Amino acid sequence: MKLKLQRITEAGAATEMAVSKPLLSLSEDLTCSICQSLLVEPVRLVCEHNFCKSCIQKCWGKQRQAVSCPECQQLLPRRSFTSNRVLANLCEKTRQLEEEHREKLDGDTGMEQSLCEEHGEKLILFCEDDEILLCAKCVNSPSHLAHRFLSITTAVERYKDQLKLSLDSMEKEKKNQSVFKQQQEREISELGQLTGSLEQDISAQFAKIHQYLEEKEKHLIEELRKQKEEDLQPMEENLRRIEEELTSLKEKILNLCVDIEQQDSVSFLKELKRLRESYLEKGEDGEDDEGSEDREILKFPEGRYTGFQDPFLYPVWKAIKRTTFPVSASPTLISTTEHHQFVLSDQRNSVKVSQTKLVSNNLERFSENYCSVGAQGHISGRHYWEMEVGDRTDWEVGVARESGNRKAELTLGPEHDYWALCLRNGDGYGALESPLVPLTPRVNPRNIGVFLDYEGGQVTFYNADDMSVLHTFTDTFTEKLFPYFRCTL
Repeated sequence: MKLKLQRITEAGAATEMAVSKPLLSLSEDLTCSICQSLLVEPVRLVCEHNFCKSCIQKCWGKQRQAVSCPECQQLLPRRSFTSNRVLANLCEKTRQLEEEHREKLDGDTGMEQSLCEEHGEKLILFCEDDEILLCAKCVNSPSHLAHRFLSITTAVERYKDQLKLSLDSMEKEKKNQSVFKQQQEREISELGQLTGSLEQDISAQFAKIHQYLEEKEKHLIEELRKQKEEDLQPMEENLRRIEEELTSLKEKILNLCVDIEQQDSVSFLKELKRLRESYLEKGEDGEDDEGSEDREILKFPEGRYTGFQDPFLYPVWKAIKRTTFPVSASPTLISTTEHHQFVLSDQRNSVKVSQTKLVSNNLERFSENYCSVGAQGHISGRHYWEMEVGDRTDWEVGVARESGNRKAELTLGPEHDYWALCLRNGDGYGALESPLVPLTPRVNPRNIGVFLDYEGGQVTFYNADDMSVLHTFTDTFTEKLFPYFRCTL
Protein backbone atom coordinates (compact mmCIF):
# COMPACT_ATOMS: atom_id res chain seq x y z
CA MET A 1 0.00 0.00 0.00
CA LYS A 2 1.43 3.37 -1.06
CA LEU A 3 0.68 6.40 1.09
CA LYS A 4 0.54 10.04 0.20
CA LEU A 5 2.63 10.59 3.34
CA GLN A 6 5.51 8.74 1.77
CA ARG A 7 5.60 11.14 -1.17
CA ILE A 8 5.30 14.12 1.17
CA THR A 9 8.10 12.67 3.30
CA GLU A 10 10.29 12.04 0.27
CA ALA A 11 9.76 15.60 -0.95
CA GLY A 12 10.41 16.92 2.54
CA ALA A 13 13.51 14.78 2.80
CA ALA A 14 14.83 16.17 -0.47
CA THR A 15 14.17 19.73 0.74
CA GLU A 16 15.75 18.90 4.08
CA MET A 17 18.82 17.50 2.38
CA ALA A 18 19.15 20.61 0.22
CA VAL A 19 18.91 22.90 3.22
CA SER A 20 20.67 20.85 5.90
CA LYS A 21 23.88 20.02 4.00
CA PRO A 22 25.20 23.63 3.92
CA LEU A 23 23.91 24.17 7.46
CA LEU A 24 25.56 20.97 8.65
CA SER A 25 28.85 21.96 6.98
CA LEU A 26 28.68 25.39 8.60
CA SER A 27 27.95 23.85 12.00
CA GLU A 28 30.93 21.51 11.68
CA ASP A 29 33.22 24.46 10.87
CA LEU A 30 31.97 26.26 13.98
CA THR A 31 32.34 23.27 16.32
CA CYS A 32 34.73 23.39 19.29
CA SER A 33 37.21 20.48 19.00
CA ILE A 34 37.15 20.02 22.79
CA CYS A 35 33.40 19.84 23.58
CA GLN A 36 32.29 18.95 20.03
CA SER A 37 29.50 21.55 20.16
CA LEU A 38 28.92 24.97 18.60
CA LEU A 39 31.40 27.48 19.99
CA VAL A 40 30.30 29.45 23.05
CA GLU A 41 32.20 32.68 23.73
CA PRO A 42 34.82 31.70 21.13
CA VAL A 43 38.42 32.77 21.75
CA ARG A 44 41.40 32.64 19.35
CA LEU A 45 44.92 31.47 20.25
CA VAL A 46 48.09 32.82 18.62
CA CYS A 47 48.16 29.70 16.38
CA GLU A 48 44.76 30.85 14.92
CA HIS A 49 42.74 27.92 16.37
CA ASN A 50 39.44 28.74 18.14
CA PHE A 51 37.85 27.16 21.23
CA CYS A 52 35.10 27.86 23.72
CA LYS A 53 36.51 30.12 26.41
CA SER A 54 35.45 27.76 29.22
CA CYS A 55 36.78 24.71 27.32
CA ILE A 56 40.33 26.06 26.85
CA GLN A 57 40.44 27.28 30.46
CA LYS A 58 39.46 23.82 31.71
CA CYS A 59 41.94 22.19 29.32
CA TRP A 60 44.85 24.29 30.60
CA GLY A 61 43.80 23.90 34.22
CA LYS A 62 46.21 25.55 36.65
CA GLN A 63 49.16 25.61 34.26
CA ARG A 64 50.87 29.00 34.17
CA GLN A 65 53.61 28.38 31.66
CA ALA A 66 54.41 26.09 28.73
CA VAL A 67 50.79 25.52 27.71
CA SER A 68 49.97 24.18 24.24
CA CYS A 69 47.18 24.28 21.68
CA PRO A 70 44.96 21.14 21.95
CA GLU A 71 44.49 21.22 18.16
CA CYS A 72 48.05 21.56 16.77
CA GLN A 73 50.12 21.01 19.95
CA GLN A 74 52.06 24.26 19.36
CA LEU A 75 53.77 25.44 22.55
CA LEU A 76 52.52 28.86 23.65
CA PRO A 77 54.62 31.33 25.66
CA ARG A 78 51.83 32.07 28.11
CA ARG A 79 48.13 31.55 28.83
CA SER A 80 46.76 34.11 26.41
CA PHE A 81 43.86 34.34 23.95
CA THR A 82 41.61 36.98 22.39
CA SER A 83 37.85 37.07 22.04
CA ASN A 84 36.61 36.36 18.51
CA ARG A 85 33.50 38.53 18.22
CA VAL A 86 33.02 37.88 14.50
CA LEU A 87 32.99 34.14 15.15
CA ALA A 88 30.65 34.61 18.14
CA ASN A 89 28.11 36.43 15.94
CA LEU A 90 28.39 33.74 13.28
CA CYS A 91 27.79 30.99 15.86
CA GLU A 92 24.69 32.79 17.17
CA LYS A 93 23.24 33.14 13.64
CA THR A 94 23.93 29.46 13.00
CA ARG A 95 21.99 28.51 16.14
CA GLN A 96 19.05 30.60 14.94
CA LEU A 97 19.17 28.98 11.49
CA GLU A 98 19.21 25.51 13.07
CA GLU A 99 16.20 26.39 15.23
CA GLU A 100 14.27 27.81 12.26
CA HIS A 101 15.14 24.78 10.18
CA ARG A 102 13.86 22.41 12.88
CA GLU A 103 10.62 24.39 13.22
CA LYS A 104 10.09 24.40 9.43
CA LEU A 105 10.83 20.70 9.26
CA ASP A 106 8.33 19.96 12.01
CA GLY A 107 5.71 22.03 10.18
CA ASP A 108 6.36 20.38 6.80
CA THR A 109 5.91 16.91 8.25
CA GLY A 110 2.91 17.63 10.48
CA MET A 111 0.32 14.92 10.73
CA GLU A 112 -2.45 17.28 9.63
CA GLN A 113 -0.99 17.14 6.13
CA SER A 114 -0.59 13.30 6.17
CA LEU A 115 -3.54 11.47 4.57
CA CYS A 116 -3.93 7.84 3.62
CA GLU A 117 -3.34 7.62 -0.12
CA GLU A 118 -5.75 4.66 -0.46
CA HIS A 119 -8.67 5.93 1.62
CA GLY A 120 -8.00 9.67 1.78
CA GLU A 121 -8.47 9.70 5.53
CA LYS A 122 -6.28 11.03 8.31
CA LEU A 123 -3.46 8.75 9.46
CA ILE A 124 -4.00 7.90 13.12
CA LEU A 125 -1.95 4.79 14.02
CA PHE A 126 1.46 3.27 13.40
CA CYS A 127 1.78 -0.46 12.55
CA GLU A 128 4.81 -1.88 14.35
CA ASP A 129 4.89 -5.04 12.19
CA ASP A 130 4.91 -3.24 8.81
CA GLU A 131 6.36 0.03 10.19
CA ILE A 132 3.84 2.22 8.29
CA LEU A 133 1.16 4.78 9.19
CA LEU A 134 -2.50 3.72 8.94
CA CYS A 135 -5.94 5.32 8.84
CA ALA A 136 -9.01 3.84 10.56
CA LYS A 137 -10.01 1.85 7.48
CA CYS A 138 -6.52 0.41 7.08
CA VAL A 139 -6.54 -0.85 10.65
CA ASN A 140 -9.65 -2.95 9.98
CA SER A 141 -8.34 -4.39 6.72
CA PRO A 142 -7.38 -8.11 6.56
CA SER A 143 -3.76 -7.25 5.80
CA HIS A 144 -3.27 -5.83 9.31
CA LEU A 145 -5.17 -8.37 11.36
CA ALA A 146 -3.30 -9.37 14.54
CA HIS A 147 -0.73 -6.63 14.00
CA ARG A 148 0.45 -4.41 16.82
CA PHE A 149 -0.43 -0.72 16.67
CA LEU A 150 0.80 2.40 18.44
CA SER A 151 -0.53 5.90 18.56
CA ILE A 152 1.50 8.32 16.49
CA THR A 153 2.62 10.20 19.60
CA THR A 154 3.70 6.99 21.35
CA ALA A 155 5.47 5.69 18.24
CA VAL A 156 7.33 8.96 17.78
CA GLU A 157 8.45 8.98 21.42
CA ARG A 158 9.48 5.30 21.40
CA TYR A 159 11.47 5.39 18.17
CA LYS A 160 12.98 8.77 18.87
CA ASP A 161 14.19 7.40 22.20
CA GLN A 162 15.73 4.43 20.38
CA LEU A 163 17.46 6.70 17.89
CA LYS A 164 18.57 9.01 20.68
CA LEU A 165 20.25 6.05 22.35
CA SER A 166 22.05 5.36 19.08
CA LEU A 167 22.84 9.06 18.80
CA ASP A 168 24.24 9.10 22.32
CA SER A 169 26.36 6.06 21.49
CA MET A 170 27.60 7.75 18.32
CA GLU A 171 28.35 10.97 20.21
CA LYS A 172 30.27 8.98 22.79
CA GLU A 173 32.19 7.21 20.04
CA LYS A 174 32.85 10.57 18.40
CA LYS A 175 34.30 11.91 21.64
CA ASN A 176 36.41 8.77 22.03
CA GLN A 177 37.70 9.14 18.50
CA SER A 178 38.47 12.79 19.21
CA VAL A 179 40.42 11.73 22.29
CA PHE A 180 42.28 9.11 20.24
CA LYS A 181 42.98 11.74 17.59
CA GLN A 182 44.42 14.11 20.19
CA GLN A 183 46.47 11.32 21.76
CA GLN A 184 47.85 10.29 18.38
CA GLU A 185 48.62 13.91 17.52
CA ARG A 186 50.34 14.25 20.89
CA GLU A 187 52.45 11.16 20.18
CA ILE A 188 53.36 12.57 16.76
CA SER A 189 54.27 15.88 18.39
CA GLU A 190 56.36 14.15 21.06
CA LEU A 191 58.11 12.13 18.36
CA GLY A 192 58.89 15.37 16.55
CA GLN A 193 60.21 16.95 19.74
CA LEU A 194 62.31 13.87 20.59
CA THR A 195 63.84 13.55 17.12
CA GLY A 196 64.40 17.32 17.00
CA SER A 197 66.23 17.15 20.32
CA LEU A 198 68.25 14.15 19.13
CA GLU A 199 69.16 15.99 15.92
CA GLN A 200 70.43 18.92 17.99
CA ASP A 201 72.38 16.55 20.23
CA ILE A 202 73.89 14.75 17.23
CA SER A 203 74.82 18.07 15.64
CA ALA A 204 76.36 19.27 18.91
CA GLN A 205 78.40 16.08 19.32
CA PHE A 206 79.65 16.20 15.75
CA ALA A 207 80.33 19.93 16.11
CA LYS A 208 82.76 19.04 18.92
CA ILE A 209 84.45 16.50 16.66
CA HIS A 210 84.54 18.93 13.73
CA GLN A 211 85.99 21.65 15.95
CA TYR A 212 88.61 19.28 17.35
CA LEU A 213 89.56 18.04 13.87
CA GLU A 214 89.78 21.57 12.49
CA GLU A 215 91.93 22.69 15.42
CA LYS A 216 94.10 19.58 15.14
CA GLU A 217 94.48 20.05 11.38
CA LYS A 218 95.39 23.71 11.84
CA HIS A 219 97.88 22.86 14.59
CA LEU A 220 99.55 20.07 12.58
CA ILE A 221 99.84 22.24 9.47
CA GLU A 222 101.30 25.11 11.53
CA GLU A 223 103.82 22.72 13.12
CA LEU A 224 104.67 21.30 9.69
CA ARG A 225 105.20 24.77 8.22
CA LYS A 226 107.29 25.83 11.22
CA GLN A 227 109.48 22.76 10.84
CA LYS A 228 109.76 23.42 7.11
CA GLU A 229 110.87 27.06 7.67
CA GLU A 230 113.41 25.95 10.24
CA ASP A 231 114.96 23.42 7.85
CA LEU A 232 114.51 25.52 4.70
CA GLN A 233 116.41 28.63 5.89
CA PRO A 234 119.97 27.16 5.91
CA MET A 235 119.30 25.28 2.67
CA GLU A 236 118.17 28.49 0.90
CA GLU A 237 121.20 30.39 2.27
CA ASN A 238 123.50 27.68 0.89
CA LEU A 239 121.64 27.85 -2.43
CA ARG A 240 122.23 31.60 -2.61
CA ARG A 241 125.99 31.13 -2.05
CA ILE A 242 126.10 28.50 -4.81
CA GLU A 243 124.19 30.82 -7.18
CA GLU A 244 126.56 33.72 -6.40
CA GLU A 245 129.61 31.56 -7.06
CA LEU A 246 128.03 30.23 -10.23
CA THR A 247 127.35 33.78 -11.48
CA SER A 248 130.94 34.80 -10.71
CA LEU A 249 132.28 31.73 -12.51
CA LYS A 250 130.15 32.45 -15.58
CA GLU A 251 131.52 35.98 -15.68
CA LYS A 252 135.12 34.72 -15.46
CA ILE A 253 134.49 32.20 -18.24
CA LEU A 254 133.08 34.91 -20.47
CA ASN A 255 136.04 37.23 -19.83
CA LEU A 256 138.55 34.42 -20.40
CA CYS A 257 136.94 33.53 -23.71
CA VAL A 258 137.26 37.14 -24.85
CA ASP A 259 140.94 37.27 -23.87
CA ILE A 260 141.77 33.95 -25.54
CA GLU A 261 140.11 34.95 -28.78
CA GLN A 262 142.16 38.15 -29.17
CA GLN A 263 143.65 38.35 -32.70
CA ASP A 264 146.63 40.49 -31.75
CA SER A 265 149.33 38.06 -30.54
CA VAL A 266 151.51 40.83 -29.18
CA SER A 267 148.70 42.19 -27.05
CA PHE A 268 147.87 38.70 -25.82
CA LEU A 269 151.41 38.00 -24.73
CA LYS A 270 151.67 41.39 -23.07
CA GLU A 271 148.57 40.48 -21.00
CA LEU A 272 149.70 36.91 -20.32
CA LYS A 273 151.02 37.57 -16.85
CA ARG A 274 147.75 39.20 -15.79
CA LEU A 275 145.71 36.43 -17.36
CA ARG A 276 147.70 33.75 -15.60
CA GLU A 277 147.28 35.54 -12.28
CA SER A 278 143.53 35.95 -12.87
CA TYR A 279 142.63 32.51 -14.18
CA LEU A 280 145.40 30.11 -13.21
CA GLU A 281 145.31 30.48 -9.41
CA LYS A 282 145.67 26.70 -8.73
CA GLY A 283 147.27 24.55 -6.16
CA GLU A 284 150.13 22.23 -6.69
CA ASP A 285 147.77 19.50 -7.89
CA GLY A 286 146.51 21.75 -10.69
CA GLU A 287 143.00 22.21 -9.23
CA ASP A 288 141.41 25.36 -7.90
CA ASP A 289 141.91 25.81 -4.19
CA GLU A 290 138.18 26.22 -3.69
CA GLY A 291 136.69 23.91 -6.32
CA SER A 292 133.07 22.81 -6.58
CA GLU A 293 133.94 19.42 -5.18
CA ASP A 294 134.43 21.06 -1.79
CA ARG A 295 130.90 22.53 -1.83
CA GLU A 296 128.52 20.94 0.79
CA ILE A 297 124.93 20.10 -0.22
CA LEU A 298 122.61 20.54 2.76
CA LYS A 299 119.96 17.78 3.11
CA PHE A 300 116.75 18.20 5.11
CA PRO A 301 116.40 16.01 8.26
CA GLU A 302 113.73 13.57 6.99
CA GLY A 303 113.38 11.95 10.40
CA ARG A 304 111.79 15.11 11.80
CA TYR A 305 108.76 14.61 9.52
CA THR A 306 107.75 11.08 10.54
CA GLY A 307 105.26 12.54 13.06
CA PHE A 308 103.33 14.08 10.16
CA GLN A 309 103.02 10.80 8.25
CA ASP A 310 100.73 7.78 8.71
CA PRO A 311 99.68 6.58 11.20
CA PHE A 312 99.45 10.12 12.62
CA LEU A 313 95.61 9.82 12.54
CA TYR A 314 95.59 7.04 15.14
CA PRO A 315 96.16 9.32 18.16
CA VAL A 316 93.64 11.72 16.59
CA TRP A 317 90.93 9.01 16.61
CA LYS A 318 91.76 8.17 20.21
CA ALA A 319 91.45 11.83 21.12
CA ILE A 320 88.07 11.98 19.35
CA LYS A 321 86.84 9.16 21.57
CA ARG A 322 87.97 11.10 24.63
CA THR A 323 86.18 14.16 23.24
CA THR A 324 82.93 12.20 22.77
CA PHE A 325 83.15 10.28 26.06
CA PRO A 326 85.24 12.47 28.39
CA VAL A 327 85.44 9.86 31.17
CA SER A 328 86.46 6.40 29.99
CA ALA A 329 88.64 5.05 32.76
CA SER A 330 87.53 2.18 34.95
CA PRO A 331 85.61 3.50 37.97
CA THR A 332 87.35 3.67 41.32
CA LEU A 333 85.87 1.13 43.75
CA ILE A 334 84.83 1.68 47.36
CA SER A 335 86.70 -0.54 49.80
CA THR A 336 83.80 -0.44 52.27
CA THR A 337 81.21 -1.88 49.86
CA GLU A 338 82.82 -4.81 48.08
CA HIS A 339 82.26 -8.40 49.21
CA HIS A 340 84.35 -9.30 52.25
CA GLN A 341 86.49 -11.72 50.18
CA PHE A 342 87.38 -9.08 47.56
CA VAL A 343 90.85 -7.54 47.67
CA LEU A 344 91.26 -4.18 45.89
CA SER A 345 94.24 -3.45 43.63
CA ASP A 346 96.55 -0.59 44.55
CA GLN A 347 94.79 1.62 41.96
CA ARG A 348 91.37 0.60 43.41
CA ASN A 349 90.01 -0.17 39.93
CA SER A 350 90.17 -4.00 39.95
CA VAL A 351 89.77 -6.84 42.45
CA LYS A 352 90.86 -10.36 43.16
CA VAL A 353 89.09 -12.92 45.36
CA SER A 354 90.57 -14.31 48.56
CA GLN A 355 89.39 -17.56 50.16
CA THR A 356 89.61 -15.95 53.58
CA LYS A 357 87.39 -13.32 55.19
CA LEU A 358 89.62 -10.27 55.28
CA VAL A 359 87.41 -7.50 56.64
CA SER A 360 84.37 -6.98 58.77
CA ASN A 361 80.88 -7.19 57.32
CA ASN A 362 79.56 -3.59 57.66
CA LEU A 363 76.13 -2.29 56.64
CA GLU A 364 77.23 -1.06 53.18
CA ARG A 365 79.05 -4.24 52.21
CA PHE A 366 77.66 -6.93 49.88
CA SER A 367 77.33 -10.06 52.00
CA GLU A 368 76.06 -12.81 49.67
CA ASN A 369 77.41 -11.73 46.27
CA TYR A 370 80.88 -11.03 44.87
CA CYS A 371 79.97 -7.44 44.05
CA SER A 372 81.14 -3.87 44.50
CA VAL A 373 80.11 -0.37 43.44
CA GLY A 374 82.12 2.64 42.26
CA ALA A 375 83.37 5.32 44.59
CA GLN A 376 81.70 8.12 42.62
CA GLY A 377 77.92 8.31 42.31
CA HIS A 378 75.94 10.44 39.88
CA ILE A 379 72.82 12.52 40.60
CA SER A 380 72.76 14.35 37.24
CA GLY A 381 74.47 14.73 33.87
CA ARG A 382 75.91 12.32 31.30
CA HIS A 383 78.70 9.91 32.19
CA TYR A 384 80.64 7.12 30.47
CA TRP A 385 82.98 4.50 31.88
CA GLU A 386 84.36 1.11 30.89
CA MET A 387 84.76 -2.15 32.81
CA GLU A 388 87.16 -4.86 31.65
CA VAL A 389 85.55 -8.31 31.80
CA GLY A 390 88.27 -10.08 29.80
CA ASP A 391 87.87 -13.85 29.59
CA ARG A 392 85.63 -14.21 32.65
CA THR A 393 82.75 -16.61 32.07
CA ASP A 394 80.34 -15.14 34.61
CA TRP A 395 79.90 -11.43 35.37
CA GLU A 396 77.44 -8.57 35.76
CA VAL A 397 78.13 -4.93 34.88
CA GLY A 398 75.78 -1.97 35.24
CA VAL A 399 74.34 0.73 37.46
CA ALA A 400 72.97 0.46 41.00
CA ARG A 401 70.74 2.79 42.99
CA GLU A 402 72.34 3.96 46.25
CA SER A 403 69.57 2.43 48.38
CA GLY A 404 69.63 -0.93 46.54
CA ASN A 405 69.72 -4.17 48.57
CA ARG A 406 73.25 -5.43 49.35
CA LYS A 407 72.70 -7.99 52.09
CA ALA A 408 70.49 -10.78 50.76
CA GLU A 409 70.97 -12.81 47.59
CA LEU A 410 70.46 -10.21 44.86
CA THR A 411 67.57 -10.23 42.40
CA LEU A 412 68.64 -7.84 39.69
CA GLY A 413 66.48 -5.71 37.44
CA PRO A 414 65.20 -2.13 37.21
CA GLU A 415 62.39 -2.93 39.66
CA HIS A 416 65.07 -4.07 42.16
CA ASP A 417 67.28 -0.94 41.80
CA TYR A 418 69.82 -2.47 39.36
CA TRP A 419 70.25 -1.88 35.61
CA ALA A 420 72.80 -4.40 34.38
CA LEU A 421 74.02 -6.84 31.71
CA CYS A 422 75.32 -10.30 32.50
CA LEU A 423 77.21 -13.27 31.08
CA ARG A 424 76.27 -16.77 32.25
CA ASN A 425 78.31 -19.95 31.65
CA GLY A 426 80.59 -18.23 29.16
CA ASP A 427 78.09 -17.78 26.31
CA GLY A 428 74.72 -16.61 27.63
CA TYR A 429 74.67 -12.81 27.39
CA GLY A 430 71.55 -11.03 28.63
CA ALA A 431 69.98 -7.82 29.91
CA LEU A 432 68.71 -8.27 33.46
CA GLU A 433 65.07 -7.35 33.00
CA SER A 434 61.95 -9.32 33.87
CA PRO A 435 62.02 -11.60 31.96
CA LEU A 436 65.70 -11.81 30.94
CA VAL A 437 66.37 -10.29 27.50
CA PRO A 438 68.84 -12.52 25.57
CA LEU A 439 71.65 -10.65 23.76
CA THR A 440 73.68 -11.82 20.76
CA PRO A 441 76.70 -9.51 20.32
CA ARG A 442 78.56 -9.79 17.00
CA VAL A 443 81.83 -10.13 18.90
CA ASN A 444 82.21 -11.31 22.47
CA PRO A 445 83.13 -8.17 24.42
CA ARG A 446 86.22 -7.95 26.60
CA ASN A 447 85.40 -4.43 27.75
CA ILE A 448 81.90 -3.14 28.55
CA GLY A 449 81.18 0.57 28.08
CA VAL A 450 78.39 2.08 30.20
CA PHE A 451 76.74 5.39 29.25
CA LEU A 452 74.44 7.03 31.83
CA ASP A 453 72.15 9.91 30.85
CA TYR A 454 70.56 10.78 34.19
CA GLU A 455 68.04 13.43 33.08
CA GLY A 456 67.30 11.51 29.87
CA GLY A 457 66.50 8.36 31.90
CA GLN A 458 68.82 6.14 29.85
CA VAL A 459 71.51 3.53 30.55
CA THR A 460 73.18 2.21 27.37
CA PHE A 461 75.74 -0.59 27.24
CA TYR A 462 78.42 -0.88 24.52
CA ASN A 463 80.96 -3.42 23.41
CA ALA A 464 83.77 -0.95 24.11
CA ASP A 465 86.06 -2.75 21.66
CA ASP A 466 84.01 -1.67 18.61
CA MET A 467 81.43 0.69 20.26
CA SER A 468 78.47 -1.43 19.08
CA VAL A 469 75.32 -1.02 21.21
CA LEU A 470 74.44 -4.06 23.32
CA HIS A 471 71.30 -2.87 25.15
CA THR A 472 69.53 0.25 26.42
CA PHE A 473 67.44 0.65 29.59
CA THR A 474 64.99 3.56 29.90
CA ASP A 475 63.68 4.62 33.30
CA THR A 476 63.17 7.59 35.62
CA PHE A 477 65.97 8.14 38.13
CA THR A 478 65.31 9.79 41.48
CA GLU A 479 68.42 9.14 43.58
CA LYS A 480 72.17 8.73 43.25
CA LEU A 481 73.41 5.98 40.91
CA PHE A 482 76.74 4.13 41.16
CA PRO A 483 78.77 1.92 38.78
CA TYR A 484 78.18 -1.74 39.74
CA PHE A 485 79.88 -5.02 38.91
CA ARG A 486 79.94 -8.66 40.00
CA CYS A 487 82.20 -11.58 39.11
CA THR A 488 82.67 -15.21 40.19
CA LEU A 489 85.47 -16.77 42.19
